[in-house]
Amino acid sequence: MNAYAKRLHNPFNGVLQVVANEQIRALSFNGVEWELQFQCVTPRGVQYARIGRWERTAGFKPYPLDPSIDRLAVEAAYLLAVAALETAQVPLPQDDYYEFWLLEDRTRQPLALLASCRQPQEMRQATIHPIWKCISASQLELDNTPEEARRGLPPLSYRLEQQVKGRAGQNPQACWFLRAADLTGQALDKEAQLVGEVLAASHFPPLLVRDTWDKAAEQDLCHRYLQRIAPRLLTLQALSLESRDRVEQMASGYAQEVAAHFHLYPAVADTQRMTALRVEARLRSACL
Repeated sequence: MNAYAKRLHNPFNGVLQVVANEQIRALSFNGVEWELQFQCVTPRGVQYARIGRWERTAGFKPYPLDPSIDRLAVEAAYLLAVAALETAQVPLPQDDYYEFWLLEDRTRQPLALLASCRQPQEMRQATIHPIWKCISASQLELDNTPEEARRGLPPLSYRLEQQVKGRAGQNPQACWFLRAADLTGQALDKEAQLVGEVLAASHFPPLLVRDTWDKAAEQDLCHRYLQRIAPRLLTLQALSLESRDRVEQMASGYAQEVAAHFHLYPAVADTQRMTALRVEARLRSACL
């Protein structure tokens, strides 16, 4: 069984944990609850059928199975998956080192991450438009300020998308990069061949979108969005300790979301702070 983690992009929405082979896969968004899916052939082609859920404490809970699916094959496959899950240590290794970045119009430097993948063939098969997306304001429960509401401004997420779009220019360009262990990036062409110079790690925004802007209003807009998704950003495995400390501070207003994602945090910058947030989350849950 292969075991790995893959970032969910455009919009960035955390890191998916995957344990899989050719027949079955187990997926988790929090490292605790896993959904098992069995690959089968249907009139619509090859698809994955949801066969059940697994948790370490509760075990496997099957879903009703379509009669057309081979039950014996499912049972054999899920036994392998469950055996792998019982020994899996989350967070699983994040190895989606092929990254597709929207470029800044003037400097042609990485501006926002659009996609990532683990294998070069995935890169060649992908069709990705050079448009960066936020999680919608309604999904995030991220409201405009009273002043912004009074002025009738669009939702924050839309305005940030337009801000990034403006920096990308009228003819937005994007480029694949292969990131190395030291976080430097080598540009790739469409055939996954290395081209151009190696970019230093500092050229790639650690929070997946440029977070330094010239105007105070632009800076505030970006900061408010990143602050809201900070509990998910902490699942990133390539954050430096300095960046992780900054994001932990940004996440301090969202204790319950921190607790929900905590199993996927590869490191902690301030143990006391994070313990306090998890205690706060338990107290809040107890009061519901």
